[in-house]
Amino acid sequence: MEIKKMLVPESRYSVLCPYRMTPTEITFHNTYNDASALNERNNVANNSAGTSFHIAVDDKEAIQLIPFNRNAWHAGDGNGQGNRHSIGVEICYSKSGGERYRQAVLNAILVIRQLMDMFNIPISKVKTHQERNGKYCPHRMINEGRVQWFKKQLVSGETIEIPETPEIPQPPITSGTGIVYITGNNVNLRKGPGTQYDSIRKLNAPENYKVWGRSGGWLNLGGNQWLYENSEWLRFVPDGQPLQPPVAGRRVESKVNGLNFRNRPSWSSVDVVGTVDAGYGFTIDEKIMVDGSPQYKVHNSRGQTFYITASEIYVRVK
Repeated sequence: MEIKKMLVPESRYSVLCPYRMTPTEITFHNTYNDASALNERNNVANNSAGTSFHIAVDDKEAIQLIPFNRNAWHAGDGNGQGNRHSIGVEICYSKSGGERYRQAVLNAILVIRQLMDMFNIPISKVKTHQERNGKYCPHRMINEGRVQWFKKQLVSGETIEIPETPEIPQPPITSGTGIVYITGNNVNLRKGPGTQYDSIRKLNAPENYKVWGRSGGWLNLGGNQWLYENSEWLRFVPDGQPLQPPVAGRRVESKVNGLNFRNRPSWSSVDVVGTVDAGYGFTIDEKIMVDGSPQYKVHNSRGQTFYITASEIYVRVK
């Protein structure tokens, strides 16, 4: 399949793709909207948040917007393998699904096969966004139980036949959707809405997930994945409600020497304006998400605003 090049201007590189990269991996996503590949490309080209990816694939075409020798901010793992070494592929029309989405999936398989051949990338290095940082993405593919089917198609080399939607229920929308921010550690994600259900795995701060519904004090993270709602270890923000974390006005201190802080919400080195050593810090204005990972918007005693990681590995809040 042809990959149409519509690269962003080099003037946008410092925000969207600041680092050189030799691709060794691939990360695939669902867009969670109903925009075309062209609209996805244009949205990224004009955004100021820094979120980016290499290719958008819809039912008709595949558009490349970031050069393959530059990184993109799509995997939510900071400077990890996803953001710094993998090609990001967005599969369009996943919000509503239907025939357009089904064809976009088929086209994405063709595109990723080509990328694997082009850069000699093994299937073990082709991962979902969820495998990078825990985010529930590609959401529709996970909901429908098709992630492993999708990966098998990448190495089969045979004619692709997309299966009918399996009998896996769509996530129930009971009483509200939003985002849940994990603030504790070793939080049980269960197979059903109750402690009698087996634990699937443990969730830890600072992970965050899409919430598809609430029922009886439990949050549904898609399919048979449930999380007990308790403010001791999580914070739920309903869709449409601004993020107003309770940490505003508290002090954040570095745990390590030489921790970077930036003059804008970004993970790019070009925005680093200084470092802070262990025991020193700032006053928190708010907690925000930057490319899927948390930062604190902070100010110093002079009222200057900066941005610093909110990872508990590097900072503590007092």
